[in-house]
Formats: sequence, structure tokens, C-alpha cells
Amino acid sequence: MILVRRAPFSYVLSFAALLTLVVSLLGNAALAGVPTDTLMSSETRGFASVLDIQTLKQHWQQTQIGQLVQDKTMKPFVKDLKKQLQRKMTGVNDKLGLHLEDLSDIAGGEIGLGLVERANERAAILLAVDITGHEAQLQEMLEKVDEELSERHATRTESEVSGTTFVTYTIPPQKKLQVEQTAVFFVKNKMFCASDSPLEAQEMLRRFDGQSGGRLVDVPAYQATVNRCLKEADGLAPEVRWYFDPFGYARAARSLENSGKKTPGKDYLKIFNSEGFNAIQGIGGFVNLAVGGSFELLHRTAIYAPPIPGEPNRYRKAMRMMKFPNSKTLTANPWLPRKLASYRTFNCDLDNAFRNFESLFDKFAGYDEAFAGVLEGLERDPYGPQVDVQKDFVEHLGQRVVLVTDYELPITPKCERFLFVVELEDEPAIAATVEKFMDSDPNATQTEYEGKVVWEIQEAEEDLSDLDIEIGDLDLLDPVEEGDNFGAADPGVPTSAVCVTDGKLFIASHVDFLKRVLSQQGPNDMLSTAGDYREVDAALSHLVSGPISARTFLRTDEVYRPVYELLRQGRMPESETLFGRFLNRLLTAPDDEDEGILREQKIDGRKLPEFEMVRRYFGPAGTIIQSGEDGWFVVGATLSKLAPQARAGNNISASNSSIR
Repeated sequence: MILVRRAPFSYVLSFAALLTLVVSLLGNAALAGVPTDTLMSSETRGFASVLDIQTLKQHWQQTQIGQLVQDKTMKPFVKDLKKQLQRKMTGVNDKLGLHLEDLSDIAGGEIGLGLVERANERAAILLAVDITGHEAQLQEMLEKVDEELSERHATRTESEVSGTTFVTYTIPPQKKLQVEQTAVFFVKNKMFCASDSPLEAQEMLRRFDGQSGGRLVDVPAYQATVNRCLKEADGLAPEVRWYFDPFGYARAARSLENSGKKTPGKDYLKIFNSEGFNAIQGIGGFVNLAVGGSFELLHRTAIYAPPIPGEPNRYRKAMRMMKFPNSKTLTANPWLPRKLASYRTFNCDLDNAFRNFESLFDKFAGYDEAFAGVLEGLERDPYGPQVDVQKDFVEHLGQRVVLVTDYELPITPKCERFLFVVELEDEPAIAATVEKFMDSDPNATQTEYEGKVVWEIQEAEEDLSDLDIEIGDLDLLDPVEEGDNFGAADPGVPTSAVCVTDGKLFIASHVDFLKRVLSQQGPNDMLSTAGDYREVDAALSHLVSGPISARTFLRTDEVYRPVYELLRQGRMPESETLFGRFLNRLLTAPDDEDEGILREQKIDGRKLPEFEMVRRYFGPAGTIIQSGEDGWFVVGATLSKLAPQARAGNNISASNSSIR
């Protein structure tokens, strides 16, 4: 039915939790329908739910991004973007003759969508919509569906199943290599339900009896994520709930591909599964927009990965690397300059990660002892650094890691600059090891900057650009003053750099970026004293109490700017920024995913306004992560870019005003 080829849904929540939530915050009218997570199969691997589409629309329009996309100058771009996202993410119209906007017209309550894994068969889609008070709109929509599917030469039949009328359309293949499709619709207890599988539709009907067993709401991982988010939400009703089983979802999405050909290259799903990462049983969260006049976006996510019974190290194989200790504070380091696009920091037991990385490396390499061979070469090669990586390097590292970015002007696909920093337990030992590495590199040159030894490596920034570290990235940020300069353009060949100083190892994609960070920062030039950073820090500290293992801070205007400018230039597919690579993966159609082939930019960005005209719509954002006994909990927020006093005067719905 709603078949989705490769659709990254968003999913979530628990029945008891939902019932309490709905009764207390949405009133008895919302109970006219049936909670959609009670109708979804226990084999549902991805689930997304909107409790009230009209409220969601209202709050979206109150956000600054919502106002931006309504700007008439943005309409051509928004239209193109919607087209690309629909092409990538959903096959609702192909499978059912339904358009996503149709669901908004018929919904009188919750809309729920699920992807169901089926053994040795293609995954199925389940849709459930509370149509209370919208029965007339439903009839109009079904007439449109009948007309559209008739144009595709679908055969329509009706049947009775346990006293309920099932309308089934058999849709012949429309293109070469397509398969015959089926769309099944029925209405029961003011719920419009649909599926592309007659069997799954019948099972959905059976679940209306309310008995436990065989339902998504009965799945332990689903319950765990829902209950954690409910506990932390402190009475704030989610506007969007989501949940997925990462490995199950990947299998289900893979089953929807029609090519019949084996995916070329390595099976990364199989690799990560065999290396113990299937310990992550479920991920789910709540999303709210326009909260309390302060938050553009507020999200909470629970990652459920309970320890394996009887396993002394909690997890198996490479999954044991996932040890991120909490600490009381992860505030911005005093050496960080104020003018940054993004700041990410996390705690990691690096020695533990290194000791458990070997099996995963070997699987990626495709042969046994690949990692051991690399280490042996570094230690014994007469032309190499001749270091014991474990003893000479890893054992002397601390546990805090920092990644910051900015960019050069003018904007190019490679304009983003990275700085990777690791705190050290033994600075002299690391300095000696780094010197050995640099002495063995013919492209490395030792220089000095403000009394510090800096190693410059010509043309080595490509290695850094492939470093894809994303900590709870929800693309969140803050405004930068008009006079801020994120780096003057240097037309020469970029030079990466390494420096060991002040108890830290610095690795930078550009030597001038490293030198800017190494320069002494005055009180007004530090990130920690910037107003936007302090505001995000205060908001997140209010939302999450106790020690944490990771945090991010993003100035979304500066994170988005390179992508925006490349869109205007028609060069977005060439982008090598973190955010740009993410968007390119999202917007690449399944048929265009051949490795090494640059996709064509299908969105026309030539008519986009100058970035300075839209900068004001992008506010500061941040994320905090806590490690727990059964996984991790993530809270993120994007703040409005309005002045605090202006935000306080906003009249946001009272039902959305409680934030702890």
C-alpha cells in the first residue's frame, strides 16, 4: 500500500503512555479513534505518528523556518525540494493513489504509518487515520483514489471480513520491472485503514479487539523508548512520535527494492549485525515545534540497547566500542574561538574503542588480520614511523574529544574547515609519537607558531574531509554578527596541520584554522562567552539534569550557508561539508546511488534570494546525550533567533508551554 522504497521514517511511543497523554492533554474528543500503535503489527520496524495534523501545521507556521518556506521568494525552491523528498522517501501515491496532503484533509485525530517486515516477502505498509468528524472528506478522497487507480487499469473488488467491508484494488505493473501491486482499504471505529498487503490488512482488523500480543505497543523495545521519552517530556504532548528497529528497518526497506539484483560491494548491514551492533534494539522519540515561545524545535530520543545477559562487557565484539562515559560538565573549552559554525564534544573510552575495533576493521577490509597487519607495518616498516600504536599512542590519550568546524570564503564545495582535538593524559609521550609519524612523512614540515611546534602537511586535507563524525546532529545553531568573517579565501593549496600542546592533540584540515584556535583568546573572543552559546547551554541544562556524555552546539545559519550558496551555484552534489554530504545522501534517488557517480542537482537554486536575506530565519541549536544502563538518551533544541524578550512575548499555545 503505502510502499516506500527506502523511506527513512520516524517513529515512536507506548500505549499506556499515549493513553495517559491523550486523556490529560488532548481531551476526550481525541479518544474517538483508536491509538494507532495498537493497530500496528509487532513486526513493525518503522513507525511514525502525528497526533493532530492541524496543531502540527499551526506550530510549523509559527517557527521561523516555517515562515521562511512561506516566503514567496522561496516558493520555487520549496516546490522542487518537496518533489525530490517525495521521490526519495515515499511511494504512497504509487501504491495507493493517495497523496500525503490527502491525509491532512481526512484526519480528525491521529495519523499513524508503519513499515512491517515479513519473512521471505516484501515489507508491507500499514496506515491508520482517525477520521472523527471528517467522514465526508474521506468519501471525497476515496472517490479521487478510485478515479486515479482506474486510470492505472486497477481492478476493484469488495469483500466482507468479520463484518467489515474491505475494498481491494489490484494494480497491474505500470513500468518495466514493476510488480503487480495491491491496495486494501477499510473503515472501522472511525479509523480509516490501508495496506498494500491483504493479509496485513486482515491482521490489522483483528487488532481492533484490543487484546495484547502481536501489536507494536507490546514490543519491549518500543515500550522502553516511549516510557523514557514520556518520563522526560514532563507532560508535554508530542506532536510527532517515531520509532524504528534499525536493523529490522534496514532489512524491510531492502526487501522493497525491485531490481532483484544483489547489492554490489560489502553488505554493511550484515557486518554490523555480526559485530554486535544489533544490541541496539530500538530508537524512538518525541518531536515538538514552537514550544513555549522559546524553542523552534524540541526533540527527545531514546536509544534502547540493554546489556546482553551474561556478557561481562555488556555487548559483543565491536559493539563494545560504544562506551561513552558521562561527566559532570562538557562546557566549551576556553581555547575555542567565538567565531565557529559548529562545536561537538563527547567522552569516549578511546583505549577500549581501539581494543575492540579490530574485528570490525577486518570485516570492512574483507580479510582476517587486516588491522594487525596495519599495526605491524607502522611498527616494523623501516621507512615508516616505527611506533607501537597501542603503547606509544592510544594508551596516552584522554577521553574527551572535540570537533569544530567553520568555513572559508568564497563558498566552494571544499570550503568547510575541521579541527579535531583529543585531550591527553601524557603530552610528552604523544608529542614524541607524533614526531615519529611526521618525520616519516615526506610532505610534513615542522614550523613554529607562538612558541608551539606545528607540523604542516601539504595536500593532506582529503583524509580529514572524509572524517564523518556526527554527534546527535540535529542541525541546530545561532546567529553570527554581520561583521563576523569565517575565514578569508586562500587560493593556494590547503595545508593540514598537527600540533601537540597544552595537554591536547590538535589535528586540523587547514593550518590557518589551527593557528586561529591556538591564538590567545580574549574574554570576549571565546565561544563560552558568546551570547548564543550561553543561551543554548542554559536551555539544554534546563531540559537535562545530571552528567552527560556528549553535547553539540550549532549556528545553523553558518552550517547551512555553504549548502545554500552551493545550491545557488548549481554545485550542491559536489559539497564535501558534513551537512552537505548528509543532504546529498538523502536526495540521491535509489537508481542513482552508484558509487563514484556524482548525482545531478535536480533542485533549481538560481532564483534563491541572497543568503543574507534569509540568515535571520536560522537560530542557534544544540544537543545533549546521556549514557545510561540500557542505552542513551538524547535531547536537542533549536532556539528562535528572536531576541529573548521578543520570544517571551510570543503567544504560543498554552498546551505547549510546559518544558520542565
